[in-house]
Amino acid sequence: MSFIAQGRLWREKIIVDALHTADIQPAPAYAPKILAAFAAHDSPPPGPPNDSENLRNRKRPASALEDLPPIVPRHLEIMAFDSPPDARKLKDVPSAAEFLAAAEGLFRAILDAFRRRVLHRDISVNNVLVADNQLLLVDWEIGRRFQEPSRAAGRGTVIGTLDTMSIPSLANRDPLPHDDVEAAVYVLLKVLTQTFVPSVDQEHEWATTLDTYCWDDPYVPPRRLLSLRMSMWTARNYMDSMVGETTRIFHSGGHATRAQLIHSLLSLPLPCQRKLIDSSDYDAILSSLQDLVEQAVAAVRSVDASSLIWSSAKVADAGQEGI
Repeated sequence: MSFIAQGRLWREKIIVDALHTADIQPAPAYAPKILAAFAAHDSPPPGPPNDSENLRNRKRPASALEDLPPIVPRHLEIMAFDSPPDARKLKDVPSAAEFLAAAEGLFRAILDAFRRRVLHRDISVNNVLVADNQLLLVDWEIGRRFQEPSRAAGRGTVIGTLDTMSIPSLANRDPLPHDDVEAAVYVLLKVLTQTFVPSVDQEHEWATTLDTYCWDDPYVPPRRLLSLRMSMWTARNYMDSMVGETTRIFHSGGHATRAQLIHSLLSLPLPCQRKLIDSSDYDAILSSLQDLVEQAVAAVRSVDASSLIWSSAKVADAGQEGI
């Protein structure tokens, strides 16, 4: 591999530096500063982008790659961050109050990043951490700075972590910060479902329901996931939907607050309707995002931490890699 001398080719460093050099105070505590960095690149492996050997070496089979872009040249970045020790994933925070504070902080961080003209584009369980009651967003490599016009936005590229990817992202639409908010909702939903401990008589029913979300499933085709995610927001018969079934089980198991939070989050005006926003108009996007984040924060604050039954998860980290 060849060392990258040109700073403009350092992907994650460019994004993190942009967050910290924006003329906005205070500094973004959710994005740790880079202390040292190394970057290199190499040519893609030999053979056609989608030949059988490449498919065998990927985590997803051919059926799951049908909508994905060709393999691109390899790019390596190694960085040392000024980040606090003992960072935890959301599923591992010790209390409901800390989880709710992190959830609110996540939505506010997405808004603050866009005020600095940055989109994260890979909001996922593995990239949202908490340390010393401070939310941390990591892995900004596939983030981008907002640029006008929208043709610079990377149209037609499926990018991110599959199971928490927004519906417009799965559909290859131009990226907007609203996609990060939608992905954040899926992150919270994933944590709330994976940390739920059913009663013995609910175990089989809950295992069946949980499987329908396709969390951490590297084999689910993007088109199927797109349909599943869309049904969360548009199900005509709510109580027969997988979300309705989830909240019913939560209620019957004494977890009414958990059910309430999920219902509030999935009542947000998502997925974002692209026809209502000019994707090249920064001010219009920011105004729309501010309204959305205010509603998301209100959804989180609508529940009482003291009534949210919580215990740190014992969930295996089988998370997907970013595409």
